[in-house]
Amino acid sequence: MVRNERTLARVLIRQTGMSFGRWRQQLPLMLAVRWLGAGASVQQVADDLGYESASSFVSMFRKNLGSPPARYVSERALSSAISM
Repeated sequence: MVRNERTLARVLIRQTGMSFGRWRQQLPLMLAVRWLGAGASVQQVADDLGYESASSFVSMFRKNLGSPPARYVSERALSSAISM
């Protein structure tokens, strides 16, 4: 159980290496990658994360991860298959 905000901040930094604000910004990306990797559509992920459109989600995704969701997921799947 976390007793206060500073304790939470210390726990987050220790366990994730990120401040609370940074973690909060990264959470949608982490969820998106997980859901897309599990087979969810870009539209479904955009809707689930509260984006008004799939294109605005794709824009955010590309800005933060360097490629659109479909390419990012396919490249990760390929690199996982190669490393096996």
